[in-house]
Amino acid sequence: MSKAFQTIAYFVSSHGLGHATRSVAIINEIHTSKKKFHFLIVSDLPNLFWRKNLNRGVSFNTYRTKTDIGLFQTDPFQSNIPKSVELLELYLQKPIQQNISLLKAMEKFEICHVVCDISPLGIRVANYLGLTTTLIENFTWDWIYQPLISTTPQFKEISNKLKEIFNTVHLRIQATPFCEKIKGSVEVQPVHREFQNSPSQVYEKLNIAHSQKLILVATSGKQFGSKFKQFIKESPHCFISCNSDKCTEIFKPTTKSPVTSRFHFPDLIRASSAVIGKIGYGMTVECWAAETKLIGIIRENFRESEVLKNFIIKEEVGIALSSKKFIQSNWHLHLEKQIEYSSKAKFPKINGNGMAAKKIIQIALS
Repeated sequence: MSKAFQTIAYFVSSHGLGHATRSVAIINEIHTSKKKFHFLIVSDLPNLFWRKNLNRGVSFNTYRTKTDIGLFQTDPFQSNIPKSVELLELYLQKPIQQNISLLKAMEKFEICHVVCDISPLGIRVANYLGLTTTLIENFTWDWIYQPLISTTPQFKEISNKLKEIFNTVHLRIQATPFCEKIKGSVEVQPVHREFQNSPSQVYEKLNIAHSQKLILVATSGKQFGSKFKQFIKESPHCFISCNSDKCTEIFKPTTKSPVTSRFHFPDLIRASSAVIGKIGYGMTVECWAAETKLIGIIRENFRESEVLKNFIIKEEVGIALSSKKFIQSNWHLHLEKQIEYSSKAKFPKINGNGMAAKKIIQIALS
């Protein structure tokens, strides 16, 4: 690594894609500064995600590993609590010294600072190596686990241990909408990926008439039921199916050109009149930034969901439905209503990545 560069290790949770999209937004913003930084991105997300989303010219390497446990998912909406406890106890008992290859990678790149998007692993590694740390969060795992203590007492010790880890950081940045205000933290606006192409450019690439409404379906088709297929047949709108940040199909195209990875996902959101998908931080704030209506499916029994729902209502982003209500109700009527009230003439949104990047640069160079 050139001596002109200093390296920031960036640990990213893969428990939901919103942590990664938030990290991309901040890394890209740090890259625009006059200071030269290299990034060692520690995550179990594939390299393709980082290559697609990081700006050209960003100097980075990746180290593939799982950076936190979160909750063990059996599907996008359900968790296995006993399995989660088992994995968490093993994770917290493992001495940091046993992460031999990770520690060697950290030493190789001569890290100047560690940033963690809710990853306890990065904080533990930084503490072991005597490095300064920044925590970026809209929630932390100790806060998520607290309601589970009443039915699963093991979460009390787990939550306490994690809280101790999170409290050791040197800088804590809370990205709106965050779940629990922490004294001494830096609050920033919602953090989202920047847009690259205009809606008209997206329409041209898709070969869709500008008179049509584009609807982005960003969740598995399993959630829809028979009403969805019938609605598409009768609808005048054009539907695109996207899952896991990859677009695979146009339901009602004006041509049969496949939708490929050449599309920047936030651009598709901004070009759409509405997005139908699972509610998470990334989806919520990117719809907010694009002023695109969100018909969101809430992940029930997950504490963050209520905070995101309240933000969606307050900011008039769209509506939030339980998965059961989404399947059973005539949700497509909600879609038409949201499109009817859709407006993209509001005040421009401020991206919180600017303030977050500024604070990280300051502490990394101190």
